[in-house]
Amino acid sequence: MIAHIPTMFLMIIATSGTLALSVGWVTRAEDKDGLRLWTAALALQTLVFGLFFLRNQVPDFFSILLANTGLSVSYSLFLAAICQFQQRRLSRLLFWCPPLVLAVAFSFLMANIGARIIVGGLVFITQILLVFCSLLSRRYRVNGRGKYLLASGLGIMISVLAMRILSAIFVPDQLTSILRETPIQVLTFLAAFITLILTSNGFVLMIKERADERIRLMAMKDRLTGIWNRIRLEEAAQVEIARLDRYGHPVSLIMVDLDHFKEINDQFGHTTGDVVLKEFCAVVQGCIRTTDLLGRWGGEEFLILLPNSGFASAAPLAERIRVAVEQHEFAGRHRITASLGFAVCQSTDTWDSWLDRADKSLYRAKNAGRNRVENECLQQESGLTAESDKHLLQLMWRKAYESGNAQIDTQHRALFEHANTLLNVIVENRPKTEIARLIAALMAEIDQHFRDEEAIFQHAAYPDGEYHRGLHAHLLLRASQLAGRFEKDQVGTGELFHFLAYEVVAQHMLIEDRKFFPMLTDLVHS
Repeated sequence: MIAHIPTMFLMIIATSGTLALSVGWVTRAEDKDGLRLWTAALALQTLVFGLFFLRNQVPDFFSILLANTGLSVSYSLFLAAICQFQQRRLSRLLFWCPPLVLAVAFSFLMANIGARIIVGGLVFITQILLVFCSLLSRRYRVNGRGKYLLASGLGIMISVLAMRILSAIFVPDQLTSILRETPIQVLTFLAAFITLILTSNGFVLMIKERADERIRLMAMKDRLTGIWNRIRLEEAAQVEIARLDRYGHPVSLIMVDLDHFKEINDQFGHTTGDVVLKEFCAVVQGCIRTTDLLGRWGGEEFLILLPNSGFASAAPLAERIRVAVEQHEFAGRHRITASLGFAVCQSTDTWDSWLDRADKSLYRAKNAGRNRVENECLQQESGLTAESDKHLLQLMWRKAYESGNAQIDTQHRALFEHANTLLNVIVENRPKTEIARLIAALMAEIDQHFRDEEAIFQHAAYPDGEYHRGLHAHLLLRASQLAGRFEKDQVGTGELFHFLAYEVVAQHMLIEDRKFFPMLTDLVHS
C-alpha cells in the first residue's frame, strides 16, 4: 500500500480541527487547567497543516515562513497549557524566543530546504523537550496516567524530528519536497497524526484525573471545619500501619474531645458552636507538623494521626495541644478545655484495635476529671523518658514493676539496662557494627526471656498462655525482620530501637506481662 501525502495532510487537518472544536466546546466555562491554551494550539496546528497542504499553491511566505513559525507558536502554546495546568507562569522569553529564532532563520533560508529542516527540527525538538521536561518535573508533579499518554506522543515526535535532521544531512534527496512520498515524509506525517491524538487525549485525561482527585478530596473533607473526615483518616491510617509493618516507622494516634461542648451549643447556639470548632482546628493546626493529619471523627471528637512519631513525640505534643486549647480565648470570649488520649500503633494492631486503645485512653482522661492527657502506657508508670534530641525512649526501672518472681524480675531489669545501653550507643553515633552487635545481644536476651516465661506458663497452667506465646512469636519474628532490614540500611536505628524498647519492653512487658503477675503471686503462696 502506498501512502498518499495529501490524504495524510487532510487527515491531520481534520483531526486537529475536530480536536480543537471538541476541546474548545468543553472549555466554554472558566478554564483554570490550560484547556483553552491547548485548544488554541490545536486550532493553530489546523491552520499550519492547511498551509503546508497548499504548498506550491500559495506564496512561500505563507506555506513556509508563516506556517513553520505558526507551528513553533503552537508548541509554545502546548508548553503554556502544561504550565497553567501546573499552576505556574511561563516566561514570555521562553514562549516567544523559539518562534522568533525560527522566523528569522527561515527568512534567510527560504531557498535551502535542507537547512530549513535542520534548523526547524532543532527548534521544534527544543520546544517539545521543554514540554516533556515540564510535564515530568519533580517540582511540579503531575499525577495520573494522562501524562504518560502525552509523554509518549511527545517522544514519538522527537524521534521523528531527529530522523528528519539526520536524513537532511546524509540523504537530502529524500526531503526535496514536503509533498514527495518518501519513507521519511510518510513517517513524519504519520507521527504528527499519532502525536495529535496521544497528546490531546493525554492532556484531557490529565484534566479529568485532576477533577476526579478534587472530587475525591472534597468527599474526604469535613464541610464545616475544612479538615479531613473519617474516610481520609482511615485511609491514611491504613497506609501508616503498612509503613510500620514494612519499614518499622512508628506512628501514633491522638483522640481529642472538647469538654462540655454541648453546653456551648445549648447556651449560645449552634452557630457559636460551629465557630468554636473551626477555631479549635486552627489552634491544633498551629501545634502539629505539616505531615500530621487532623480530622474530625464526629461531633466534637477529633483525631490526629502522627506519622514517624512514637511515644516520645506523641506525649509532649498531646500536652502542648491541651495547653494551647486551654489558654486560647475563643470567639465571644469563650474558654474551653479538651481531653486527649493517645496510643502508639503496635505491630500487632489493626486499625480498629489501635483506635480502640486511643478511645480507651480518652475515656480515662474524661473519667479522671477532663482537661488532661492519658495513654495506655503512661510515662509515669512505664518509666519512659524522652531523649528530645533524638526522639528516642529511655527506660527507667521502678519497684512497682516487680512481679514477685526473682527470675522474671531479674530478666526484666536486665532488658531495661541493655536497652538503655543500646540507646546511648545510638545517641553517640557509634559504628553500625557495634550497634548491630548490641541489637543481636538484646534480641537474644528477649528470646531467652520469652522461653523462660513460657516455661512458667506451662508449669502454672496459665489459661492465656497460648495467646501470650503467640505474642512472643510475633514480636520475635518482627524483631528479626527489622534487624535484617537494618543490616541492609532499609530501616534506621530509631525505628528499630523504638520497636525493641517501646513495643517489646514497655508495651509487652509492662502491660501484657502484668496480666499474669497475680498468677505468680498465687504460685508463691501455694
